[in-house]
Parts: sequence; C-alpha cells; structure tokens
Amino acid sequence: MTVTVRREKPDQRRHHRVTAPLFLRVGDDGPTVRAHDWSLGGFRVDNYPLELPNVGSEIDVSMTLPFQGFDISFTAKAKVVRAVPEIKSFAVEYTEIGERELELMHHFIEDLVRGAMSEVADSISRIDVPITPVSTEPDPESTTVVVEKKLPVRQIAWVGIYSTIGFLVFGYMALVLYSNIFRMEVQTAVVAAPMVEVRAQGDGQISFVRASVGEQVGAGDTIIYFADYDLERQIDLARLEISRREAELNQLLLKRAAELEKMNDYAAVGLKNIEQVSIDIEALQADQKAAKARYARTRQLLKEGWATRTQLEEAAQWLSSSRAKLKSRRLELQEQIKLADSGVGKRFFNGRELLGEVGEVDANVKLARYQIALAHQKHEALLKHRERLAIRAPFNGRLAKMPKPQSAAVKQGDVIAVFENDSERKVFAYLTQDEVIKVGMGDKARVFFPSLNVSINADIIGIDRTKGFHEEVARRYSWRSPDDRSAEVTLSLGDQLPQETRDAITAGLPAVVLFDARSTSPILAAIWRRISALLK
Repeated sequence: MTVTVRREKPDQRRHHRVTAPLFLRVGDDGPTVRAHDWSLGGFRVDNYPLELPNVGSEIDVSMTLPFQGFDISFTAKAKVVRAVPEIKSFAVEYTEIGERELELMHHFIEDLVRGAMSEVADSISRIDVPITPVSTEPDPESTTVVVEKKLPVRQIAWVGIYSTIGFLVFGYMALVLYSNIFRMEVQTAVVAAPMVEVRAQGDGQISFVRASVGEQVGAGDTIIYFADYDLERQIDLARLEISRREAELNQLLLKRAAELEKMNDYAAVGLKNIEQVSIDIEALQADQKAAKARYARTRQLLKEGWATRTQLEEAAQWLSSSRAKLKSRRLELQEQIKLADSGVGKRFFNGRELLGEVGEVDANVKLARYQIALAHQKHEALLKHRERLAIRAPFNGRLAKMPKPQSAAVKQGDVIAVFENDSERKVFAYLTQDEVIKVGMGDKARVFFPSLNVSINADIIGIDRTKGFHEEVARRYSWRSPDDRSAEVTLSLGDQLPQETRDAITAGLPAVVLFDARSTSPILAAIWRRISALLK
C-alpha cells in the first residue's frame, strides 16, 4: 500500500492533510467511498455517487482506517463546509469525535510525517490502558495474633527529656550561629529628621503664637505672627494718610456745597438781569418805532416846506441811535442766555467777568478720591506684607523648638522657630568598616526602639563608608581605626506606620538595628544564592 504525504505552501490550515486510505459511509444506507484526503479537522470526498449534501448541514459518518492488517472503525459527526457539484466533491469538518479516535488519528498522522510507522496495536494499548480491580478482602493467611505488650513508660520519659534538652541546646546554638553569621546587631543607631530653622527678616516682636512646641502642624499653617517695627510704623502712617485724605475730601465737599448754593443765587440774579435786558429791549423797540415815525414825518414836512433840514438830521440821528442801542441790548441778551445755558450752576457772568469755582472744586474732589484710593491700596499692601512676615510651617511636621517666647523682641537673623519634617524621618546606624561591607542597598532591616518597646521594618536607602573620615570644617579626610564606627547607613521607616507609632518615634530616639548580614566571600555568596533559590 502506497502512502503519500502532501506538503503545500504555508497557509492557515492547523493540521497536516494526508491521502492515506480512509473509507467513509454517510448515514446508515450510504455507499462506502474513499476520502480524497483527510486530517484531524475533517476530510474531502470526490466523485460522490449520490446527491451532494447541502452546505451547512450536519451528517453522521462511519469511518474505517485500515492499518497493517487492522480495520479500525469509528463514527463521528461532521458539518459540510464546501460542495462542488461539477466534480461531485464536498468537504466537511468534525463537530463531534471521540478523544480516543482523535488520538489514534493524530498518532497515525505523526508517524507518517516522521516516517516512523509503529504498530497500531501498540497505539491502541497506549490509549486504552486496562485497569485491573484490586480485591478489598483481607488475606486470611496474613492474619496473625498480636501479643499485647506493656509500654516502656520509663524509657519513653527519658527519651522525651533528652530529646527536649537536645532540641533546646541545638536550637540555642542555631540561634547563636544565625545571629552571629546571618544576622548583625548594631546598637549605635539614632532617629533623625531634617530640621528647618526660620529666622526673623527684620527687627520686631513676636505678637502671637498659635501652636505649642511638639504640636503637629500642616504645610502652610500660620504658626507665629511677627510684628516688624518699621513695617508697623509704615502701617500707622498709612492709616493717618487715609484719615487726612478723607478730611480733605470732606472739606472739598463742603466747599462744593457752598459754591453750588452761591451759584443758585447767581442764577437768580442772572435770570433777573435777563428779564431786565428783555424789558430794555422792549423799551428800545418802542423808542426805535417812535424814531422811525418822527423821521418819516419830518421828511414829509421837509418836502412840504414846513420843516428844516436840521430837524430831519436830528430825526435821522435819533433813529440811528435807537437802532444801535437795540442791537447792543439784543446781543447782550443772547450772550447772557448762552452763558446761562452752558454754565448753569457752575459759572456766572456779571457783565465784566465770570464768577464761580464749582468746576475747580469738582476737579479737586475727584483728585482727593483718587488719592484716598491710593492710600487704601498702600495700606492693604502693607497689611499683606505683614501677613507674609507671619511664620508658616514649611511642610507637614512638628514644631520642634521655639527659642523666643511670645511678646519677645527679636532682631534680624534671630531664630524664631525650628520645624521637624515628619515625612523624611530616618534612622542613622553607625557601623565599623568590617560591618558595613555586610549590608547592601535595598536590604530589609529590623529596627527596635528600646524606650518604646516597638519593632518595625525598615529599608536601607543609603550607605556611606567614608562618613566618619571626612571633616566638614577642615575639608579633608582623617584616618580612623578599624574599630571606629566611621560608616553611616541610612534606613527609611516607610509610610505604612500607624500614626501613634509615627508620633512616638521622635528625633534623637535611640534604636537597635538588626541587619541581614551578607557574605563577603564570593563562593559562599554563590552557594547561599543556590540554597535560597532551592528553598523558594
């Protein structure tokens, strides 16, 4: 029997397709045909003698796989995924197939692909392993008579005593070895926190204190009110300036009221003058009318010979004079009316000059109000500056020290308050040069506070081996003996502490630190890493 394995270009198929013989029968009464090719996902049939099943329909398939003289038969359910009527071909994919059958087909295909054709009986035996039931009945031959014996109480007691003593001795030895080899205890440790000193910006006095020493404060809280002598003098002068400007404004307002009253009187006089001029105009109009009549009559009499030329000239002169007076009074009336309309309540024209200072007083009132606003702004700026001089907490922490009491006089540069930063509180441990090489960055440590009887976990965040060698003042390094604790290790207490514990751990508190001692030998360190990995 020739078996071929067809390999195609890479595609999206999940299984190998083989052309090994696989006989199929669709339904109970369908003909037996051979699959054109097949895989673990389905098969394809060409030249099907009956009507092709519909695409999407489910069919029952009986399959027979001949292999080395065996016919392995099994059933499955499949779904028609493709049908080609021209060549009487259709393809299906399995929807229900047994695990044993699928394992057998997988084993068959893998052997074909690898070229190792093992016996199918071996495949079946590996898939279907028989289980032999075991009898639960006791074997009558194994039953024996148990002879009751007395317990050796004395021996058991001594064994227990010796075992307890041995356990305690070995436990103590193990604890001593662990404490001296794997653990390192350092008693020269202390709690420290950053301290910030607040100094006076000028000469003055502490006017009011809102917090007491040791009290917790929040960032930005006003703690101490500070009164600067020069600033307070400027604030007092600013208040006096406001009062002076307001007094000047009141004086100008009184003057303006008097001027307005005066202008009312002038307005009454102006109206009277206008009425007088109007009466004069009416009189001049009558005089002009009489002069016209006399001139006309004198000229007529001159023509008739009853009047002289001198009389006619006198009549003409009278007419011309009356016209001029009337025109002058009319112009004067127009000017008074115009001045009265433009300067009502502000100015008055008495015929020679303009009287009234209401406009000037109004300008001075506006200037005085502007100066008062400026004085208020200056006063507010000084008050804000005084508020800025108040001592505020620079961070969330504790008021650790206040050298100057309330109402005390201070000079520029004097320390007014000292704040302790709670959030950056750390433990500083001082080690010898032999001890510092046994700790590492990021290691965990146990910190014990004897005065509080409290133990907490801490992280190593800083190691400075030369801290004790450096002289800050001389700016140089000095020699230290090996027994000197010249190395500094910084430990962080973390943010998960209860508030009570955090408040109790203050700066300057002594502490004992237990470090996990690292090995200084590379070989021992490698062995310990292997052991730790195995234990994990």
